[in-house]
Amino acid sequence: MNKVCPTLGIFFQFAVTVLALGTVAASAVQAEAPELIPDTPAVHIQSLLKEGTHPKLRWGKFPDYKAQLEQLYYQNGLTPLWLNEGRPTPQAETLVASLAEADSKGLNAADYDAELLGKWLSEFDTTSANPREVASFDVALSLVAMRYVSNLYVGRINPNNIDYGLNVEPKRVDLPNLIQKIAQSQQPAAMIDALEPKFPIYERLKAALPQYQRLAKEMTPVQFSFPAKFSPGDRHKDVPALRHLLLALGDLNEIKQGSAGSPVYGPELAQAVKRFQQRHGLTADGIIGKGTLNQLNFPLADRLRQIQLGLERLRWLPEQIHGNYLVVNIPSFQLFGFRNGSAFGRSDLQMNVIVGESVDGRHTPVFHSDMTYIVFRPYWNLPYKITVKEMLPQILSNPGYLAKNSLELVPNFSPNAPVYEPSFRNIEMLTTGALKLRQKPGPKNALGLVKFAFPNHNNIYLHSTPSKGLFKKARRDFSHGCIRVEDPVALAEFVLADQGEWTRERIESAMTRDKPKTVTLKQAVPVYIFYSTVLADESGTVSFYDDIYGHDLILSDLLAKGFPYPS
Repeated sequence: MNKVCPTLGIFFQFAVTVLALGTVAASAVQAEAPELIPDTPAVHIQSLLKEGTHPKLRWGKFPDYKAQLEQLYYQNGLTPLWLNEGRPTPQAETLVASLAEADSKGLNAADYDAELLGKWLSEFDTTSANPREVASFDVALSLVAMRYVSNLYVGRINPNNIDYGLNVEPKRVDLPNLIQKIAQSQQPAAMIDALEPKFPIYERLKAALPQYQRLAKEMTPVQFSFPAKFSPGDRHKDVPALRHLLLALGDLNEIKQGSAGSPVYGPELAQAVKRFQQRHGLTADGIIGKGTLNQLNFPLADRLRQIQLGLERLRWLPEQIHGNYLVVNIPSFQLFGFRNGSAFGRSDLQMNVIVGESVDGRHTPVFHSDMTYIVFRPYWNLPYKITVKEMLPQILSNPGYLAKNSLELVPNFSPNAPVYEPSFRNIEMLTTGALKLRQKPGPKNALGLVKFAFPNHNNIYLHSTPSKGLFKKARRDFSHGCIRVEDPVALAEFVLADQGEWTRERIESAMTRDKPKTVTLKQAVPVYIFYSTVLADESGTVSFYDDIYGHDLILSDLLAKGFPYPS
């Protein structure tokens, strides 16, 4: 009989332990293999493991899990894990039932052969099953179990493979031992469910899945053909269809009796359109222009896909973030602050931001780093590319450009670097990088009055800006890559909260002083530059945003390739 697993609490301690995948090499494990009797399940299990391919599964090849499966079976003497006295165990039934629910977690049940395994399980005949089938069934369950629990815990795609600076390695678990515990547990479903992220925003997005799964399946696609500027009071044949769509999406509370077929774009429908616009990152004015029309015509199946991709990306974040931390979501142009390790969901700080333009070379990258210091009244040290491509032509055409914009020539970016005269020869030296360009502190400085630094190889940081008007725009990708914040004083208060001497008054004073002042943080603040085209707030309202950098398309294409995903 199977042994009862340790308590669920012990499993939690185990699951968060940092352990590398594939800790036992296949060759080393095989060297310990017992001498086998021909035509037994053990022989056929060994054969399947050696081949690295399962002939019955949709994604049969498993080079990425080969070493883990070998460790799992060799540490169990090549005996089946999911059969007891020739019958499928209750744990096997629970696992297959969980696989069938993969769609409700933002995954794809077909990727885990849920239908095949369910049928196989129900038809498994212990009297006629030969050793080959026993081995095939058992290895299939173990392989899909490894894939499934790993995908729930750390995601399917390693973010490093799409040039994201997020590291899922600390969340990795010892898969062979985890699968063995699930196969022996009296509560296998609870162990599997416990692997999902604990963030409230994850739960909210997952809760939205059924609605969008139903809408994508049942709603007849409509291509609205409103004129370029459709305003409240106007009439159009597509207005009745608009009512029904907004009712289904929850933006319209009800369709009043007698108005269902009316072509008039009335006040109540305009209010619903404003709610729709607010949820889609648009100016909420009730006027249906090009941007609103594009969002109304966006396929609901693609909205569902956005939620699935959002859940995938949330699995890349750490299981728990300690202390205060910041999250910048690029597509929504928002910054969120969380205190004392509170879960990603209810923020203690929120503000609009400006991110990198959606052109090559100016994207704000996705990565994690720790903020370690703040600079009040900073210099702006211009990158070489900006100096040569944008500044130099203007300097050469206008001798007064340097003085007008508080720019100076320096040999390096040290605060005490000597300033060179703006002679033609010195200006020429900018082209080779022998001299550099920096902007003096002050109200004209492009970084504004404060810079929040978290060292990274991308040279990205948060900063204030003198261009306040841009924050009023719905779409805010205007920078060269760095992130401009709408309320720098509030952000400074947040990151300096444990340094009591830094009151709001002192912060504002430091932002208006004559010279730069660097303040080292007593406790580093983790910063996560994130990318999700969908978020859900505390009320459960789901908001969608444009895929401004095309990252959704890249991730979708990678996921469509199926297993094995690059590790």
